[in-house]
Amino acid sequence: MTRRPVHRHPAWFDRPAHRLRLIAELRAVGADVAVVPPGRRRRGGFAVRVVLTPAGLEPQRVTIEFGPNTPDTPAIYVPGPGSKHRYDDGSLCIWYPYDPPERRWTWRDGGAVLAGHICAHLIREAWWRQTGEWPGEEAPHDPPHPPAVPRAARRTSP
Repeated sequence: MTRRPVHRHPAWFDRPAHRLRLIAELRAVGADVAVVPPGRRRRGGFAVRVVLTPAGLEPQRVTIEFGPNTPDTPAIYVPGPGSKHRYDDGSLCIWYPYDPPERRWTWRDGGAVLAGHICAHLIREAWWRQTGEWPGEEAPHDPPHPPAVPRAARRTSP
């Protein structure tokens, strides 16, 4: 017997109108936008390259990739020096992955809000490089570890 695949709603970017809305909103905040192929890890997704100019910083070339399995959690790449708020692959760590939707970006927020989150993060990185202080909230960056259970208290199967 073969199993039927689990039904999944299409990603927001599967609809051309939603992609066009994101692009238009990014352009409305003054970003130069180009659609690019997503990286290998997000194959089948959607990606754009934008040039954003955060206040007090040089223009930054930003690649935003949306994967088919994580459409509301974009991977955001900006060339330049790393920081303590970047993942191993170089993408920005803007949100805690397990935050509720109201504490992170979702596609309904639109491109202008996403551009604002990215610019704010880049400004925080610049401040951190100059002062060693991270302005704003921080979430833990280590993966959660299960609580240690003393060996004597562990259950063994018969």
